[in-house]
Amino acid sequence: MLSSCPLCGKNKSEEALFCDDCTKKIRNEYEVKIPGRLNFAENVSIEESFSEVSDTHLGRNERASQPVAEKGVASSEEEVPILDDNDVDLNIDNADSFSRKHKHGKRKGVVFGCVLLVCMLGAFSFVYKQHVTRQTQERIIWDVAMGANTVNGYLAYMNEYPNGKHFAEAEAKMKALKEREAAAWENLKTSGNITEFQDFLQQYPESPYRSLVRNRLDSLMWVAALAANTAEGYAEYMVASDSGELPGNYYNEAQKRYEMLFQSYPATAEELDKIKTIVADFYLALSDGNYKKITEYLSPKVNRFFNKGTDSRENILKGLQLSMSKNANVSVKFIPCIDALQYQKTVDDRYRVNVPLVKEHRSNDGGVRTISGYIGHIEMDSEMRIFGIYETKPYGAAI
Repeated sequence: MLSSCPLCGKNKSEEALFCDDCTKKIRNEYEVKIPGRLNFAENVSIEESFSEVSDTHLGRNERASQPVAEKGVASSEEEVPILDDNDVDLNIDNADSFSRKHKHGKRKGVVFGCVLLVCMLGAFSFVYKQHVTRQTQERIIWDVAMGANTVNGYLAYMNEYPNGKHFAEAEAKMKALKEREAAAWENLKTSGNITEFQDFLQQYPESPYRSLVRNRLDSLMWVAALAANTAEGYAEYMVASDSGELPGNYYNEAQKRYEMLFQSYPATAEELDKIKTIVADFYLALSDGNYKKITEYLSPKVNRFFNKGTDSRENILKGLQLSMSKNANVSVKFIPCIDALQYQKTVDDRYRVNVPLVKEHRSNDGGVRTISGYIGHIEMDSEMRIFGIYETKPYGAAI
C-alpha cells in the first residue's frame, strides 16, 4: 500500500518513513540512519516522528520547505507504531554530537576572527608607530642642524635623510654657509684683527680653514704679548694655550719670558727704586751716546757687554764710539719699561735685573722702525755697578 512522503509529497511504501529520494538525502547530507520500515505496535503518529527527526537533524530552513498537510500527510488522528529496535535507530546521541560540533565550529570561527583582527590592529599599530618615530627623529635632527647652523650639521641631516622633507632647504643653507665661510677666510688673509679671527672660529667651529685660522691667531696673540712684554701678557698667552684656544706654538718662549719678568723674589721699595733709576739713566745715556754718563754706571771690569766678552770699562767705551761712528746714518734708542722691571738678589749680594725693552731704529731720512719684545738682562755688583748686560731678542717676530 502506498502513502505520501511527508517531505516532498511523493509516493512511498506504507512501512517506510520517507520516500527513497528523501531517505538518501537525509543519510548523505545529515548522516542520520533512516529505518527501512515502520512498526505500528505503538501509538506514535507519523507527524510526531517526523517532527522529532526534522527538529533534531534537518533545521528550521528544511522544515520550512515541508509540504502542507493538504498534500496527503496523515492526519494527527493516525497512530504510528513504535519503531522496532532492530529496524529503527535514530541515534539521538549522534544528533546531539553533531549539534555540539556545529556550535563549537561557530565558536572557533569567532575566536579565529578576533585573533586575526587583533593581529591586524597590532601590525597597523607597529607600522604607524615606526612611521611616527622616524618622523620624530627626523624633526629632532633637523632642529639640531638648524640650531647649530653649521655645514657639518646640515650634511649630517642630508646623509641621514636623503629623501627628507627638509633636504633641499638643508642643501641650500649649507651652500650659503660655505660661500660666506670662504669669503670670511679671504678677508682674514690680510687681517691683523684678533677679534675677527676669534669670531670666525666661533661662527665656523668645524671649518676646514680652522687650523690655518688658529695658527694665524696664535701668531697675532704672540705678537701682542711681545708688544706688551710683561709677565701678565705672557701669562695670558699661556692661559689661552692651556685652555685650547691657541695651539701654543710659542708656549715655551712665553714661559721663559714670564719667569724673567715675574717678581718672585721679595723686593724692598728702597732697592727697587734705586735699581729702576740706574737702569733708566743707563739706557738713556746709551741712546744719546753720553759716554761720560755710561762710565758712571759701568764696573771697572765688565764680564759681558752685549755681544762682547770680558773687557775693561775703557775698552768698552772706545768700542762704543767706534761702532757709532761707523753707523752714523742710523741711531738706536732704547726704551725700557721701568714699571715692569724685575730683580733678584743673589747670596753674594749681587743683583740680577730683567727689564722689557723697545728699540727705535732711526735713520737720517726720518724713517723710524720700532721693535718690541726685547728683554734686557743686567747684572750689578753689591755697589749696584753694571758688570754685565745683554738682551733676549723677540722670538717669532721680524727684527
